[in-house]
Amino acid sequence: MGAPQGFLAPAPARRVCGGGLEMTGAQYAERTLVAYRMHAGRAAANWARAQRKPSVFLKRFAAGLPPGGRALDYGCGIGCEMAWLRRLGFRVEGVDGTLDFAEAARRRNPGVRVIGLPFSACRLEGGRYDGIWSNAALIHLPPAVFRSELQKLRRALVPGGRLGLTLAWGRRKGVLTGDWIPGRYFACYTLPEALRFLKGWRVLEARTAVGEERSGRWIRILAEGQ
Repeated sequence: MGAPQGFLAPAPARRVCGGGLEMTGAQYAERTLVAYRMHAGRAAANWARAQRKPSVFLKRFAAGLPPGGRALDYGCGIGCEMAWLRRLGFRVEGVDGTLDFAEAARRRNPGVRVIGLPFSACRLEGGRYDGIWSNAALIHLPPAVFRSELQKLRRALVPGGRLGLTLAWGRRKGVLTGDWIPGRYFACYTLPEALRFLKGWRVLEARTAVGEERSGRWIRILAEGQ
């Protein structure tokens, strides 16, 4: 089973909406931020329960980082996974576009740099990170934006730096209306489709997973920047 049903098909790159307004594909990411702002308390409570222990995939990601390395949690939510990496001695930083989540991540990780900006507004320093972790965060971006974000992340890694990426498995792309947080945009991919976005990366591991931390079916990718 992939992401839940109940999608609204996304608009083309340019589409006249109600009132004569034009919507671009990138604006579907903003719709997701609005949904998270409306249901921030519900999402935070769910993640606090689900992420009490690190996933097997997070442990595999961390095992490939140098001791004391710098790691970015890109889409850090309330900072649970970032806190676990920090306890292992990594120098962690976080980014999240929902300000309530970014503030919660700061409280959970005192003194850690957490940027409260949407991905589109976040500029990352080149060659700064030994590892970048993005757990089911880039699934809320249309494919063209997802591709450009992966390029940005690759530039932000040191040569040979590691990416840990979780994507939603499936074929649907659009706004989800029947979910526990309605109104979020989802882009689901098959594994071969997802791997086409990884040109320029050295893929170390790529698989589908069911029943690991999250309900449903997901894609797990470990890759190195080149």
